[in-house]
Amino acid sequence: MKFFSEIGAVCSALEYGSSAVSGIVADGIRALATGVAPFLSPSATIVSEIAKALDIFKENDRSEHLGQAMEQMDKKLENFDSINEYIDYLREGIKSGEVKLIRNLSDIEKTTYTYTVTALGIKAIDEKYQLQPSDIFWVTIGGKFQEGKITPDEVNKILEISSKNNVSSENVANYINGDGMTGGQRASGVADVIEDGLIAANPNMSDEEIASRFNKLLEK
Repeated sequence: MKFFSEIGAVCSALEYGSSAVSGIVADGIRALATGVAPFLSPSATIVSEIAKALDIFKENDRSEHLGQAMEQMDKKLENFDSINEYIDYLREGIKSGEVKLIRNLSDIEKTTYTYTVTALGIKAIDEKYQLQPSDIFWVTIGGKFQEGKITPDEVNKILEISSKNNVSSENVANYINGDGMTGGQRASGVADVIEDGLIAANPNMSDEEIASRFNKLLEK
């Protein structure tokens, strides 16, 4: 129950701070938080790892610092041509001291900043791969990661190959969940994308090991 009450507090904080934090990002994290509390933390881990691999986030970036910069800096996401430019702007504000960092944050404040920056990372990943936003994808993948059935590198490769083959991340989640496809996409094509992503992330695995990894991902 404690975790669910914390998520409620996070959502309330986002509502309160919507004038300071980009509305686009606040909407994204509110959507992630709605009814999917158990998978928020693993989803945040995956997003962070992928964003670092794509050079969106740096190893020394801290969510609580970037989140405070999003509140305090004058320019917002919509003022930039790309999310990477916006994140560079936030970093500069932190480095220059323009952002007045609060060091002793409450657990709720830390959680709020983590998920605000997670939503920003998701938008940057979508932008990188030219993907339509899909809350169900990150919820599904967060659950599978929590169960030890997929790694951040595998997720990244699946997204990369999805983009190249014009397969929506929503349909990747639909296939994993055993749901129907949307937008006229074929389940066989989506399956190929998932399998190719697993192969790309695990080049030393045998065909049998890839098949086992694939089947494990589909387990309920």
